[in-house]
Amino acid sequence: MKVYTEYLPHAREQWDKVRLLQSEGLICDDGEFVPSVHYPPITQYSDLSPDELLDSYTLPADGKTDVYVHFPFCIQSCTFCHYPGLVGNQAAEKDRYIRYLKKEMELYLERFQIERLCPRSVLVGGGTPTYLSPAQLEDFLLFFCKKVDLSGCRQFNYDVDPNTLVGEEGLTRLKILREHGVTRLTIGVQSLDDGVLRCMNRAHDAKTAREAIENTKRFGFDLNIEFIFGHPGETLENWAEVIQQAVQLNTDEIQLYRLKVLAYGDKQGHIINRRDAVPDFEQTMLMKQIAIDILNENGWFENLRRVYTKSKKNISHYAYNQCCNLYDQAGFGLTGFSSYRDRFSLNTQHFDRYYAAIDNNTLPISRGVIRSPEQQLRWSVILPLKNMEVKRAAFEKMNGKPLHQIFTQKRKLLRDFGLLLEDERSIRLTGLGSFVADEVAEQFNSVEYLPFERSRYAGGRLNPYLNNTTRDAFGG
Repeated sequence: MKVYTEYLPHAREQWDKVRLLQSEGLICDDGEFVPSVHYPPITQYSDLSPDELLDSYTLPADGKTDVYVHFPFCIQSCTFCHYPGLVGNQAAEKDRYIRYLKKEMELYLERFQIERLCPRSVLVGGGTPTYLSPAQLEDFLLFFCKKVDLSGCRQFNYDVDPNTLVGEEGLTRLKILREHGVTRLTIGVQSLDDGVLRCMNRAHDAKTAREAIENTKRFGFDLNIEFIFGHPGETLENWAEVIQQAVQLNTDEIQLYRLKVLAYGDKQGHIINRRDAVPDFEQTMLMKQIAIDILNENGWFENLRRVYTKSKKNISHYAYNQCCNLYDQAGFGLTGFSSYRDRFSLNTQHFDRYYAAIDNNTLPISRGVIRSPEQQLRWSVILPLKNMEVKRAAFEKMNGKPLHQIFTQKRKLLRDFGLLLEDERSIRLTGLGSFVADEVAEQFNSVEYLPFERSRYAGGRLNPYLNNTTRDAFGG
């Protein structure tokens, strides 16, 4: 096994390229970033009622929508989490939440006068959606499978915590998940270094994570494991050791997340209190390149942004459908989000308001946006470019304008800097572009939705405030 210093020369070469891009204005002054998850950014949505959002919306012609369900319960609060939820056993509150979640889904079906949802894929996330008793888990899944037609569902995903998949109860949960059609699990491993896990305030240790992985594969699930880099306690050495261990585990997908310090959800994570201990931008970028090199030399490649697999078939269909194909997706539960072809909504983040809305026979939507033509155009570039590629035919069908006519100056600059590739079929990021994918995608944000003030970016040719008017976006 190589020592981490053997990966440093190539990682430093990549860092030199990143520094050049920063000096040209692509990256803000201290390297801080905001994930290009949706457009406009979720944190900037205004209040919007269910009627305002849905009165002019119709389901897709084929009736299909991917489905997301949110469970806001965890064993304890991790330092890096930016989402509201309850910690500890909370048995009675979980029972109550499941009752209201069922009613919310019933209200949605009534609204659209359909008997069942027909998803291409399903994701149940959180929080920790398996941090339920086996009886609660089965109760929810029995209801869910009655209201959701899984016959055309190609992938049924659950995001889980290692602690919920070990011991007698863990094995029972895995059995229940399997019996109700779940096909794929994502385990939030985050690290295999016990010191780092304690620093993250994770409830598991490396031994528990390995046991959860073994149990999951024994039940025949496809398996994704997640890791966070750039967290306090992580060094180049212990990070390289973690990834070297990860590639030897019996998994199908490995996902890498860069630590986000400032909130991009509905709650500021505790990590803000340890900001001074966060590895600097250079160290974080070296960690990223070291991980990529270890993954690549062991046969793992980026087949969806941040996602490394040995086969393209193992990527998340839910993520691909939403962020690359831009298919409609309906969300349920506290902070649950729905991503539709021309609009986006978020459920309330407050338990009392969630319950009150449903008691009033109202969907608990509290915020959202119906995109303008310009916002729609930018959205249909940003999401697929960030995650895989912008297909010319799909873009033109959606926007009524050829892809080559939009952002001509920006696209040329991005090509000149080695960040963008274009051919007759699509535009996509290069290897270097993929390394700074969030910042490249951010180039297509309108000025009002750029995450940092203009002074935070160098005044070079890639400053995102340049070539960014409505005229630049639409061409002409």
